Amino acid sequence: MKSRRRKNFLIMGAGVLGSGVGGLLASAGYDVTLVGRERIMKPIREKGLRITGILGERILRLKAVSSVKQVQSQPDIILLTTKAYDTEEAVKAVMELMKEDSVVLSLQNGIGNVETIAKLVGKERTLGGMIITGFEWVRDAEVSVTVSGDKTKIGELNGEITPRLLEIADAFSTAGLPTEAVSDIQSHIWAKALFNASLNPLSAIFRVPYGELANPYTFAIIREIVKEAFAVAKAEHVKLLWGSYEEYLEYLGKVQLPRTAKHRSSMLKDIENGKRTEIDYINGIFVRLGEKHNIPTPVNETLVRQLKFLSVQVQNRL
Repeated sequence: MKSRRRKNFLIMGAGVLGSGVGGLLASAGYDVTLVGRERIMKPIREKGLRITGILGERILRLKAVSSVKQVQSQPDIILLTTKAYDTEEAVKAVMELMKEDSVVLSLQNGIGNVETIAKLVGKERTLGGMIITGFEWVRDAEVSVTVSGDKTKIGELNGEITPRLLEIADAFSTAGLPTEAVSDIQSHIWAKALFNASLNPLSAIFRVPYGELANPYTFAIIREIVKEAFAVAKAEHVKLLWGSYEEYLEYLGKVQLPRTAKHRSSMLKDIENGKRTEIDYINGIFVRLGEKHNIPTPVNETLVRQLKFLSVQVQNRL
C-alpha cells in the first residue's frame, strides 16, 4: 500500500543501526531527523551520511541533532533504536514531540521494550519491530550495510494489520529494507531474541564473527542456550515460530548463520569500545524468567556473568 503523503521519521538513539536505517529512508525521499550522540551527529551534519555495502553506495544530507530540543517538527513515526537499557528515558524525551497520531516503533534488541513503551505512550501508539540487517561503522559519517538475515517484521500489539502498519512497511521496503507487516510481532521479537542470545555473547567472548560459531564446540553451547530459552518461552505461554528447539537450531545453522556469517556482533563492539552491553536484556531475560518459573538456565546465566566480567575488565583498562 502506498502512503498518501511522505512520512516524517524521527530516529531516536541514532547509533549505527538508527543512522543506517534513517539514511536509507532519507535516500527514498522521506523526511528524516536523527537524534544521537553529538560525536556521531556532528560529522553527519558536516559531511553528510555515506552508506555503502550490499545495498549500494550513496551520500545523504539529513538532519542530525544531539537533543530532542533541537528537533523542529513533530514526527509521524518515531523509530526507537536505543540500547534496551535506555528505552524508558528515550521515550520520555520524545513524548513532548508526539502528535495525536504519532507512533513509536521499536527496532531494538531484547524482550520487554514494547511493553515499556506502551506503559508510557499507550498500546495504541506502540509498534513492535524485528530487524536482522547488519550495519557497521566504517568511519565517522559512513555506515556499511553488511548482511541481511531476514525480512524486517513490524506489527501492532493487538495483532491487527492496519493501514499505518502497511504504510510503514512500504516505506521501509522502498528504502531497500524488505519489510513485512505481521499479526504476531511478539513471536518475531522472541525469534530475534533467540538469534541474539545464541550468537552475540559467544561472538563477544571469542572475538569472532558469527560464521565461526558454526564450529561443533561452540554450536554445542548454542544448543543449550536455545534449549533453556524454549523452556522459558513455554512457561511464559509464548508462541514461537518453531515447534521445538531442534527445529530452531536447524534453521539457525542452515539459514541464519550462513546469511550473517561475516557479521561481528554489537555486543563484541561494545566490549571492544568499553561500553555497557545489553546482556541483561538478551540472555539475562531468560535467566530472570527462568527464576520466575523455577526453570534452571545455567548456560545463559554463565554467559551473563562472563560478559559482565569482560565489561569490567575492559572498563578498568580504559
